[in-house]
Amino acid sequence: MKRNEQKFYLWGIFMLLLFAMVFCGISFTSRETRAASAPDIKIAAIYPLSGALSRNGNLELQSVKAAMGWVNDNGGIKSLGGAKLVPIVGDTGTSVEGAASATDRVCRDPDIVMAMGCWSSSLTLSATEIAERLSIPFFSISFADSLHERGFKWGFYVNAPSSVYGELGFANIVNLAKAAGHMPKTMMIVGSNQAADLGFYNSVKKYCNTVGIKVIGEETWATGTLTDATPYLQKVRNVKPELVLIGTSAIGEAQMVLMKKREMNIKIPFFAGGGWMGDPTFRQIGAEFLEGFFSLSPCFPHKLTPPDWIKRSLDQCRKEYSDEPWVAQELNYGWTTIPIMAEILERAGSRNKEAIWKAARALDISNVLSTRATAKQGMAFDERGRVVKKYQGVLTLQWQKGFPHVVYPAEIATAQPYWVKQ
Repeated sequence: MKRNEQKFYLWGIFMLLLFAMVFCGISFTSRETRAASAPDIKIAAIYPLSGALSRNGNLELQSVKAAMGWVNDNGGIKSLGGAKLVPIVGDTGTSVEGAASATDRVCRDPDIVMAMGCWSSSLTLSATEIAERLSIPFFSISFADSLHERGFKWGFYVNAPSSVYGELGFANIVNLAKAAGHMPKTMMIVGSNQAADLGFYNSVKKYCNTVGIKVIGEETWATGTLTDATPYLQKVRNVKPELVLIGTSAIGEAQMVLMKKREMNIKIPFFAGGGWMGDPTFRQIGAEFLEGFFSLSPCFPHKLTPPDWIKRSLDQCRKEYSDEPWVAQELNYGWTTIPIMAEILERAGSRNKEAIWKAARALDISNVLSTRATAKQGMAFDERGRVVKKYQGVLTLQWQKGFPHVVYPAEIATAQPYWVKQ
């Protein structure tokens, strides 16, 4: 009788253990199945991948893909079951019509929950017209003031507007020159006429008025149309300003201007109105010729940039586009947007576009991993969709010994600035 009771007791324990194992297995499998079955989150990535702006756009797309990979490798969007971010790519070409067409074509996909682009502010102005009509949250690094001045609802702009570049960026260069005893009295502007460049010129001219620098010439061309920089540099040589601002945004056009500057042996100090001046392809101009050259940027790797982000960008670029020796502005841009967009999706916990918009409007984060790529280490949007003033920042870069370094703001700089009298 006792043996029967003992067998019954052991059998009961065995069945309980078996039931527990089966239940846990089912529970674990269910969790795995749910995670594996979470639909991808489609994000429209719209950039100039062909034409005169193709290097800028392709580098930015590789940066976006690298940043999405980082989000996905770290669990995806956890509030949406670990869903992965996937780029749905559109090519704007170099025209505003192309930007509108690409945005309309890509964003007609009903599964698109967010969009981003288009590098050039002029292209972004066109693309956001379409996104606004389709009620899709659109995130951009473009910084023309006209983007946030239209009264649109669905646009979000992570960089400081061009109107503050004079006081936040150009002021550093002027102060350094003054401290070195080389305060310029005259300046000339040479560059393209896309929206962000024009806004930057106006900002710099406004600052010049406050410090007694006279702008004695302004020569511009339509973005993507420059074929010969000779006429523009000839005017610089004739006018003889003490300082020249290069405002062209296309990397190829900026290279033409600087190569012509070297060819014509123009010694006047130049500075650039964009971090594209830190692109590795400028090395062909020569390290000695670039030494001391300044440029302003909303985004560039600095002291707080995670090394893993740099490695991921370089690896992704080598995989699909080119073998880059370092991460410059365009290959870093994705990190100013994707981590922020992922944070917004996490807080929204929804694929509903209105819920995502509300989460973006409520966002206010600082000194966290998601904001490491930003100049002021924080992100929040005002009622017009522009990053709020307390988080607006501009980086100043300087070429030193064949490499572009962040030299301002001092707290995230990788080198100390100095003035070179050319």
